[in-house]
Amino acid sequence: MANLTPVSLADAKKYLDVLHSYDDTKLQQLLNAAHDQARLFLNVCDFNELATSSSDDVLPPAVQLGVLIYLQAAYQATPDDAEQLTNVAERTLMPYRKGWGV
Repeated sequence: MANLTPVSLADAKKYLDVLHSYDDTKLQQLLNAAHDQARLFLNVCDFNELATSSSDDVLPPAVQLGVLIYLQAAYQATPDDAEQLTNVAERTLMPYRKGWGV
């Protein structure tokens, strides 16, 4: 299985309603950081650990949404809104977090 990436740049731009391409480099950097932030919160080495099937490269939609919310916090939000969005992202990702000892 290839190393999974939950959200593509094209999907991120759709979510954020970004129609132009002049922020693509910045958005890709922020998206990479959002992927990393989600991976660290989930306590996984890579997203393959969360794939819903070993025969395809499908991640739970909530994991994809969590990454998008982290990205939104970094790209569009005020500092106060960013904190709230980060909390929402973590609540969205919480059911998929590994290593809780449960």
